[in-house]
Amino acid sequence: MNDDRGRPRRDPARRFGPSAGRSDAERRREPQARSAAAPPAAGPSARLRRSDLQDLRPAGPGGAAAPAGMGRPPSSVALREGPARPPAGGASGPPPARPAPARPVPPPRPGPPPAGGRDRRPWRMLRVVATIASVLVLAVSGTAWAALSGSFATSGALSKGTAADGATDILLVGTDSRNDAQGNPLPRNVLAQLDAGSADGELNTDTMILVRVPNDGSRAVAFSLPRDSYVSIPGQVGKGKLNSVYPGAKAAMAEKLVSGGDADPRDVDVRSSEAGRSALIDTVQELTGIGVDHYAEINLLGFFNLTNAIGGVDVCLKNAVDDDFSGAHFPAGPRSVSGHDALAFVRQRHGLPLGDLDRVRRQQAFLAGLSHKVLSAGTLADPITLARLLDAVKQSVVLDGNWDLLGFAQQMQGVSGGAVSFMTIPTEGGISTDAGDALKVNESEIKQFVADAIGPKDAPLVPTGPAPAQIPVDVRNASGTGGAAARVVQILGAQGYTQLRSGNADRTATTSAVLFGPGGDAGAGVVARALGGLPTRPDATLPPSGVQVLLATDYRGPGAVVSPSDSADSAPPPPPQPPITADGIPCVN
Repeated sequence: MNDDRGRPRRDPARRFGPSAGRSDAERRREPQARSAAAPPAAGPSARLRRSDLQDLRPAGPGGAAAPAGMGRPPSSVALREGPARPPAGGASGPPPARPAPARPVPPPRPGPPPAGGRDRRPWRMLRVVATIASVLVLAVSGTAWAALSGSFATSGALSKGTAADGATDILLVGTDSRNDAQGNPLPRNVLAQLDAGSADGELNTDTMILVRVPNDGSRAVAFSLPRDSYVSIPGQVGKGKLNSVYPGAKAAMAEKLVSGGDADPRDVDVRSSEAGRSALIDTVQELTGIGVDHYAEINLLGFFNLTNAIGGVDVCLKNAVDDDFSGAHFPAGPRSVSGHDALAFVRQRHGLPLGDLDRVRRQQAFLAGLSHKVLSAGTLADPITLARLLDAVKQSVVLDGNWDLLGFAQQMQGVSGGAVSFMTIPTEGGISTDAGDALKVNESEIKQFVADAIGPKDAPLVPTGPAPAQIPVDVRNASGTGGAAARVVQILGAQGYTQLRSGNADRTATTSAVLFGPGGDAGAGVVARALGGLPTRPDATLPPSGVQVLLATDYRGPGAVVSPSDSADSAPPPPPQPPITADGIPCVN
């Protein structure tokens, strides 16, 4: 530790308890009988601050302080007093006298406890030091999320496992459950704080997102699955809305358990929820053609606490909203939302032009803002924020039991905000069903859309040409089919292209191609391969290094618009929306 003689010092006893104010020599002169007595009660817990790290670092050779820059320990860690350390070897009597060192030296290794007493202080201090060291190492390496893995409720819904496909695929589910992750009902005062309305007797899965992260950690693609999508349900005859799968299977299992004599409401809730999760996972896998590797579920309370712990999320609205159903009362423009306001922001669907599809867009914008904050503001390297996040969500989040969070955190280290894309699976418009109003979908088109966004499996390990993010691409619709350019922009955005524009061409065409300006031939080749091998040709009217995609009536490559399977019984399909990335704060309805 640095020699601070000659300038005032803080009194350590005021921060770390009375024993911190005594010298090593004074501690060694304490009576041996103190080791057998009960340790004194700790004073008020002292929270560690960045300035305290200098005092806590172990002394190096010659008494020099250890190198700085290790980050801040969690605010919940506090030093506690313990019994005095006995002499090494357990011998009785005072230790041999020696002059007090001019500078602090490392404490001696603890020896066996003295006869007739049990000294717990060395092990307590070792646990404190180990805790601090572990958090600091994790924070510095960017893998602090691994510290959370032992604190969540776990699910066995993925016990069947999936085949390796070169990526980690995660199903994120948000529910309006009024129970915590252990099946215990939330207290009334907590429900009042959430202001989410009374339960309608049925669990709702309002948010379902499939996230794909390649094993190389280069990017992440998130596919929102609208809750009203009218889909086939494995093991059932006919179709139903996607958000009915979880509660339907849960209710059936709960009835079975109660009929079988299970009278424990908590046990019934936990076991029936597992059945609901398993049914939802099977349905999503069948719908998208992607095997789910991991599952994460968060309820209203967890979402509420999460946004408070992280200090709010930046969002932006195109127009002012005033909705009593969700409690969303916001002016137009940017703002930060947390707690109740964050819940209202992501739950509103009444009064929006596209109803539930606009709510999906809200959720994507919120998650983009959250990702932007985490990835750009060093949140993962701030142990105090991580400690708050852990306390906020550990009672409200369910993860599958086989998730190696340390490995996943390492996989995500290289992902930047611009490499995270949020998109919505294609739908064909509203339809009336026995289950009420729903969104019609073409399940074959959804599988193709997801496969296109993921990219070709036989992509070269070392791609030739510039990186997608470095290529400016202008997509022009020359086919006369509405939404053709916007759909291709979605696919390119998911594959890492960030400089994207779209619009209609001056006239229709019959042959698709990729055009390029001076010096843009290499970039055009990269784009042409991404779109299924389109031909390329130079165009002197384009700017240097510019690339333009001309979509004609013959285009059948990734992102090609599929005509609705049967438009007679459904409303017109909504226009495709460009992907949202975590590279900024998008404004939404």
